[in-house]
Amino acid sequence: MSGGAGPASGPATTSGPGSVGPPATAGDLYGAAAEFYDLLAAPAWARLGPLLRRALEGVDPADGPLLDVGAGTGLAAEAAADAVPGVRVLAVEPSAGMRIALATRLAGRPALADRVTVTAGTLHDVRLPGRLCAAVVLGVVGHLDSAERASLWRLLSERLAPGAPAVVDVLDRTAPPTRAPLRLATRRVGDLDYESWSEGADDGWTLTYRVRDGERVVREHAVPLPWSGVGIATVAEEAAAAGLVCTPLAPDFAVLRTTIPVTREETS
Repeated sequence: MSGGAGPASGPATTSGPGSVGPPATAGDLYGAAAEFYDLLAAPAWARLGPLLRRALEGVDPADGPLLDVGAGTGLAAEAAADAVPGVRVLAVEPSAGMRIALATRLAGRPALADRVTVTAGTLHDVRLPGRLCAAVVLGVVGHLDSAERASLWRLLSERLAPGAPAVVDVLDRTAPPTRAPLRLATRRVGDLDYESWSEGADDGWTLTYRVRDGERVVREHAVPLPWSGVGIATVAEEAAAAGLVCTPLAPDFAVLRTTIPVTREETS
């Protein structure tokens, strides 16, 4: 997952070859999490941020925009834009609640807003350019079945510039959600304490967000998150069938590339 407070985005599923995702009318699975996500994601992004920057090293914005699938509140889009100066970002997000948080992020950074285009929906709803300089697919892969993942890998293989990275994550099977409730993060905001809790199940886990006034819980939101157990090895096998080479950077984090990068002299 991308971010300790929960996956970075709403689910993306495949509706046919060359497109990933249902229409924008799909249910807002992540709306209840949007209020809490950025407040509680800092511990996980302390780890994910450096991995993402490493994965995007050498990206050339002249090759096209960067595609952020399931952009969520914009943590990945912002980190990618900072890591690749001048890159333009196509941020695709089905959750209205998450998009509100993303819009607020862009409102606070006008220079970032000039570079990020937000699409309300999934890849089913966006017209993609012929070439992408990179793609970020965080908090998404576990929502897809094998056919949907195959469609996504084909799309990336067709659109990514030679050597361009697609950054993906999966559930870390070395540290899966525990069956017993586990507190992921906590943060004091004014007079209240905000918490995120995880509880594992066979088909995913449930994230619970609580707001406490001392010992009293004043608000609580539970977000069931269906998530497959697909790991990096499965991603690598499936992506290879689409012509993508998988390079793991962590047990739950990898870069997919179409080919080994070539120099500009070799292509001239």
